Amino acid sequence: MTFEPSSHLLAFVLPVSFRKGDVIFSTATTDEEVRVAITPTDHPRHVVSTAQLSRGRWRARLNWSDGRQQYLEEKEIFVD
Repeated sequence: MTFEPSSHLLAFVLPVSFRKGDVIFSTATTDEEVRVAITPTDHPRHVVSTAQLSRGRWRARLNWSDGRQQYLEEKEIFVD
């Protein structure tokens, strides 16, 4: 996962064979949580906007499945 703070984007690459996925943004300070569904496409690169997130420190959790196994990746980001 790559966070691009100036453009308010979180980008990541998933195998074309993935079946379902989502990104969950959460904060420890406000218990706020934002879930964004990831739709399978013919392209491996996916981009999610972080423009709707309030300023502060967030944890981005990317969950996805290929139909056989579940995967998880986490990254801490800071939104200006």
